[in-house]
Amino acid sequence: MEPKSDATGRADAAIALRRRRWVALRRSLTEGGGFVFLMLLPALFVVGAVIGVPMLRAVEMSFNTINFRRPAMAGTYGFHNYGKLFEDPDTWSAVALSAIYMFGTVVGSVALALCAALLTRRIVRFRAFWRVVFLLPWTVPAVVTALVWGVMYDGNFGIINRLLDYVPFMTGANWLIDRQTAFPALIVAQIWNEFPVAYIFILAGLHAIPEELYEAARIDRARAIQQFWYITVPQLRFILAVVVVLLMIMGFKSFPIIYILTGGGPAGATETLTVLTFNTAFRGLDFSYAATLGILALAISVILVLSYLRLVARLQHERGGQ
Repeated sequence: MEPKSDATGRADAAIALRRRRWVALRRSLTEGGGFVFLMLLPALFVVGAVIGVPMLRAVEMSFNTINFRRPAMAGTYGFHNYGKLFEDPDTWSAVALSAIYMFGTVVGSVALALCAALLTRRIVRFRAFWRVVFLLPWTVPAVVTALVWGVMYDGNFGIINRLLDYVPFMTGANWLIDRQTAFPALIVAQIWNEFPVAYIFILAGLHAIPEELYEAARIDRARAIQQFWYITVPQLRFILAVVVVLLMIMGFKSFPIIYILTGGGPAGATETLTVLTFNTAFRGLDFSYAATLGILALAISVILVLSYLRLVARLQHERGGQ
């Protein structure tokens, strides 16, 4: 038998350990990361109820056979929807269109935002007015944007065709009906709606560039294009990288402008993955396969988000090492 003093010492040590753990836990819940978690807990609960539960339901539906045109098949579970997913050419055509749409909107939005930011950075008079003008598209809901551009693209009385009447060797077109023009027309409307996001980031980055760099370049007789290429672009590389990934996420999941203007037509020429998912569910009434398409879209979105987070972490690490 151990001496009584040793047993008492072990008990005291255990009590002291539990006390230290309780103090650490209380400090974490009142001052440290635990306090942040407690403050976020109600929001996390709401997000889990609003997003998590439907997401789990979508996963369950993707293994089921819920098709209102074949109601007798309901309750048949398996991987048949995922097998159809990999064999369906329409699905991968929609994924390719989503990628093209995303690429076009990213390039156009970044280019337009960069031009607008460079312009408003140098303007002295009415600077606030022009900033409001460039930010205005961001305040307009995507549905309203689609309706406005739909009127502008109208082949009979749209303003775009009326303006083209004054341009030599140019004629109007049925922008949203012709297969060759429908997809580019959607990209232009999406660029107009998205570029203010990039504009804010790029404008903030331009104001953070030290003016001494440009003064030194002017002393060395560097031209404007050289200043832009060797000073502006390197100083903006962190912001541009983040903006590109953000716009990729926004462009890939875009739905209102595409659906309202064309609905996926003509002949599926504008049916991206999000539009195909909607049409499969509410036109084809195949909710299980639509859920499978939603899981595919979710997987691609998760890859983009993880790429964004990894990129931000790497850029912060590089910036901290400088």
